[in-house]
Amino acid sequence: MKVHEILSPREIEIIQQIANGLTDREVGALLEISDKTASTHRKNILHKLQIKNTALLIRYALENKWVK
Repeated sequence: MKVHEILSPREIEIIQQIANGLTDREVGALLEISDKTASTHRKNILHKLQIKNTALLIRYALENKWVK
């Protein structure tokens, strides 16, 4: 199964922002969602991809060229 079949476009957008160094609060402000919603998205992404932490999520995003 491909990642775009697992994650929503919004989740991929959030991964990109996290990988660019933004905090949940900054992601929330940028995407006009609450920081709690951004945090929930991040936790759901980690669960869906079976990744243990945000550092590994960033590495995953870099390896898959999701970050520009």
